[in-house]
Amino acid sequence: MRFRRLVLTVISVLLCAAARSQYDVHFTHYWELDNFYNPAAMNKNSRLNLVGSYSKQFADYRHSPSTMFFGANTVLPFGERRQSAGAGFLTESIGLFKHQRIFVNYAWKFRVGEGWINAGGQLGMLSEQFDHEGLDIIDADDPAFPSGNEKGTGLDVGVGLYYSYRMFYAGLSAQHITSPVITYGKGEGTGAELKIDPALYFQGGCNIRLRNPLISIQPSVQAATDMGTFRLDMTVRGTYQYQSNSYYAGMTYCPGTSVTFLLGGRVRDVLVGYAYELFTNGIGWKSGSHDLVIAYQMDVDFFKKGKNLHKSVRYL
Repeated sequence: MRFRRLVLTVISVLLCAAARSQYDVHFTHYWELDNFYNPAAMNKNSRLNLVGSYSKQFADYRHSPSTMFFGANTVLPFGERRQSAGAGFLTESIGLFKHQRIFVNYAWKFRVGEGWINAGGQLGMLSEQFDHEGLDIIDADDPAFPSGNEKGTGLDVGVGLYYSYRMFYAGLSAQHITSPVITYGKGEGTGAELKIDPALYFQGGCNIRLRNPLISIQPSVQAATDMGTFRLDMTVRGTYQYQSNSYYAGMTYCPGTSVTFLLGGRVRDVLVGYAYELFTNGIGWKSGSHDLVIAYQMDVDFFKKGKNLHKSVRYL
């Protein structure tokens, strides 16, 4: 089937060009969007947490990947504050392909020794679309190319665990555990399939206080694999905190792939962060990736007996 071979070939090329370790997009501010990768990464405070991110990869190339994500999570008003829920929506364009993902998360928190463990699950839908109108071909009737836009959907499931103890946290999750298959096209001879392999994620980090009470260091790490490829991001941020505001700068190193520079800050309840990923594999510094993240926290009236306004230094 020529269309099947065409679609799968283009998908493979585009995914390789995006330099990913697996199907999911890599966000530079992974610690701010951790419940995108791990459904258990919630219940860090009693507030409503909103986050949005925009990523433009390989910015100097035409039709390079661009991704937008919006997510929210909060503690539920029952179960002694041990239950939490969240939701997220992602849309991404890669050349003539458009990828969308929508999901809901649920997690339950329980004590283990002096720490806490969140166990969570994720249920979502995946959508893949091919834009026929963007094709630039000489013969519009060429049967090797689709005659219209093609779209397919699939059910997606993920699970995760998240452990926190004082200023330390660690999470382990599995995404796409059902290996969903997205089918494009209708009718015999026109179909194409995209199989999504399961992916494993590990995240960990801590907050290190220095002698100067206004300055702290936050090392963190994220490892991702689909059993065929592997990506490791090692990050160090330095944070200066004054009253209710904080400012940070840092760097992420991904062996064999890139070096990323980070800059941002939180003013009251709003966080804004920017990152530039410079690839070290010959692409060039001008063709790096830009990441922007904006997060907002607000009080909710779930708990009438008193609002917990405490912000853990673990998540600065």
